Amino acid sequence: MEQLWITLPALAPDYSGVCSAMFDLGGICVIHDASGCTGNYTGYDEPRWYGSSSKIFCSGLREIDAVLGRDDKLIDNVIKAGEVINPTMYTVIGSPVPMVIGSDMKGIAYEIEERTGIPSFGFDTNGLGLYNKGVSMAMCELIRRFTKISEEKISRGINILGTTPLDLSANENADDLNEKIQQFGFQIVGRMMMGAKIQQIEDLAKAEVNLVVTESGMEAAKLLKRKFGIPYVVGMPLGNEMDVWEALEKTLQDKTDRVLCDERKDGDILIVGEQVLANSIRRAILNKNPEAKVCVGSMFGLNKQIAGEGDLNIAGEESLVELLYSGKYKVLVGDPLMEDLLSEECNVRMVKLPHVALSSKLYWDDALHLLREEMNQLIDEIIN
Repeated sequence: MEQLWITLPALAPDYSGVCSAMFDLGGICVIHDASGCTGNYTGYDEPRWYGSSSKIFCSGLREIDAVLGRDDKLIDNVIKAGEVINPTMYTVIGSPVPMVIGSDMKGIAYEIEERTGIPSFGFDTNGLGLYNKGVSMAMCELIRRFTKISEEKISRGINILGTTPLDLSANENADDLNEKIQQFGFQIVGRMMMGAKIQQIEDLAKAEVNLVVTESGMEAAKLLKRKFGIPYVVGMPLGNEMDVWEALEKTLQDKTDRVLCDERKDGDILIVGEQVLANSIRRAILNKNPEAKVCVGSMFGLNKQIAGEGDLNIAGEESLVELLYSGKYKVLVGDPLMEDLLSEECNVRMVKLPHVALSSKLYWDDALHLLREEMNQLIDEIIN
């Protein structure tokens, strides 16, 4: 019964992750669906949508089109839209119905590029995968397509990997991160994906180090390491914590990859959310109280490469409820909607940390500023 969710809403899907990644690049994104998936993304998974000028389209897939396999109709309509908009690229994105009828999204993108000469991408997303995988797929495809080999290295050049409003919201977190990085003497080469431009993606190989701030950026960091030899640090800077900045300095010197993650000390505090952020919160807690017992859990798939031994892959709502009523934990750090899973019987105190990929617009205006004093206050609230 892991897939039966009664209290919590559905998590942001893979096609929303792709759209989020492509948002700032000046292209056309077309979700191949009947309109429900497009509405889900624009209405619930994209805090930047209101007042934006990003070009997100629905293919208007109808039953007869699915029955007849009218890919030519989709291709023609996409090209007609491009003649009006003059996009930098085309992206066609799958949904559940194209998955069922076997639509070849990559083949459709190839045909569009053949006819227009404009870079085109196809993603076989299906709505069953989660947003972090969609963001990751898009980032890696963009790197494979655009990033150029370069002998030039920018001194203290850095790429930021994994910024998405589904994790960081659309408040000033991305801007705060950029500003803080520059304050520590780094020069930003590329940002993926909030604030991304094609020129930045072309120049990614000029950086000396990559900073991975969410799990979504992990595969891109590994790809850049394989292709261009750029080492990476995995961690999200929080409040006045210095761990990430110290790790970046060490990696600049010894070119060694670093994942900022502590081992699980089971009991007392359970952090459920985006994995890199949860790891960073755990480190901040342990920096203040080395004896604290803190465990990290992910409902978006646990990436073992950046997990502490014994961290939890929480497969669904039922598994989370079992943990909360196990008697092991006194504090739950997670999205405010998780409070509905608690009762006096389980005796767990809730510390709220909104996550757009779970609670959507309900709390995205309440998202914390991760690099400001309010994050230090959250750490104190967890400990006390």
